[in-house]
Amino acid sequence: LLVGRMSQGASGKIYINYLKNQAFSNTGKVTMSKSNKTLPALTTEQAELDFLMEAVIMSKFQHPNIVKFIGVCFECHPRYIILELLEGGDLKTFLREMRPKSMSLKGTMTPSLTCIDLLKIAIDIAKGCQHLEDKHFIHRDIAARNCLLTCKGPNRKCKIADFGMTKDIYRSDYYKKGGKAMLPIKWMPPEAFLDGIFSTKTDVWSFGILLWEIFSMGYMPYPGRTNHDVMQYVTSGGRLEAPQQCPPVM
Repeated sequence: LLVGRMSQGASGKIYINYLKNQAFSNTGKVTMSKSNKTLPALTTEQAELDFLMEAVIMSKFQHPNIVKFIGVCFECHPRYIILELLEGGDLKTFLREMRPKSMSLKGTMTPSLTCIDLLKIAIDIAKGCQHLEDKHFIHRDIAARNCLLTCKGPNRKCKIADFGMTKDIYRSDYYKKGGKAMLPIKWMPPEAFLDGIFSTKTDVWSFGILLWEIFSMGYMPYPGRTNHDVMQYVTSGGRLEAPQQCPPVM
């Protein structure tokens, strides 16, 4: 049962639905940040293959910190990927909503989330990343925008989502990116954006940028710099400074 649309992105629309699974006695609310994620009817063969590959990849993961795959429908257009509903929304939006109204990068006010709260979020994502590595997968787009929360309250759990860029590296230590795909430059190490080489180590780098996002309460990394500026800055040895409110141990 279709309830409503959550959002629309470049790769399709996301809907909230009720799904009655014959394996269970009750009706459950499902869908996700890819959730009834749809693929437009008018699309290229490559886009359809990518969409199917994303479904195949997500079906491989069973972990409390990775969004749960429910199923996929390819019988008719539009195509659907069905995932669990994570009602807390994406981490980046949540962090921004939780900033004190006058907070800046200088950290002039104490955020409404404690350091322990932020650390728990980071640990949740780290556990999900560990599972991906154990399964020989690289995500290639670990970022706050691609992590979802079960709820916004104190019992929240954070899960990794958006596997559109994920690749299986079981047979190879590296994945080399070809073509002219849009890449998340500010979350990538030099070998990734210069040579198109990805490994689990590039996910570790991206996780470091994600930590900066978490402790800055959702600010854009390398504030004031364009992607081109960031490429030059990072290749010359430049690195992000810790946010003002970030504890030294981090």
